[in-house]
Amino acid sequence: MIISVHVPKCAGTSFKTVLRGVFGDRMWDNYGTIFTREQARVSLVPEGTECIHGHFFADAFESLYPESPMVTFVRHPVERLVSHYHYFLRNPDRPDGCCKILHERGLSLREFADLDWMRNQTTRYFRGRGVGDFAFVGIAEQFEESLFLFEEALGCQVRQPVPHENVNPERTRPYYGLTVADYGYILERNQSDLLLYEQALQRHRKQLAAATAQVA
Repeated sequence: MIISVHVPKCAGTSFKTVLRGVFGDRMWDNYGTIFTREQARVSLVPEGTECIHGHFFADAFESLYPESPMVTFVRHPVERLVSHYHYFLRNPDRPDGCCKILHERGLSLREFADLDWMRNQTTRYFRGRGVGDFAFVGIAEQFEESLFLFEEALGCQVRQPVPHENVNPERTRPYYGLTVADYGYILERNQSDLLLYEQALQRHRKQLAAATAQVA
């Protein structure tokens, strides 16, 4: 069993397509069924499942599958939060509390960044786990390179072409254009996520260099 934690706005939708190509019907899209460890029940997991992917905390399946490798993607916390803001503006998800507040109050980007649930969201999803507790941690900004490392780590082959899904159609460049002040404001409120991102990026660079050297 492979446990794939989809941190919101961290390339999880594209990665889901990748996993579907690898596992087919043996992958379970767990969105809205099991989110926390307390909700986990074997009876809720479809028979024959070999990969669980979705929005849930990293420890959600710990009691059911304690030896299963975990995989995930992370993204720079400023880009992640700004992407979430624009996603909610484009796709009102009324049952989501933060989205509901955003539209009802007409929140600015900074006001959205002040919402507790939006701050350090990757850290929240990791539930005290570090980068080293995951068999694979991809970098959203380096999606294709990350999939190469995913193949190395899990011993599987990703189908081509590589998907890029659920992206902002109005964004014309790789990164969101923010003022220095707004960038700093958001970054200050996501320091735990920044630390995890930097650790994941450092690990990614070392693994990619090692893998490239072997191929050469």
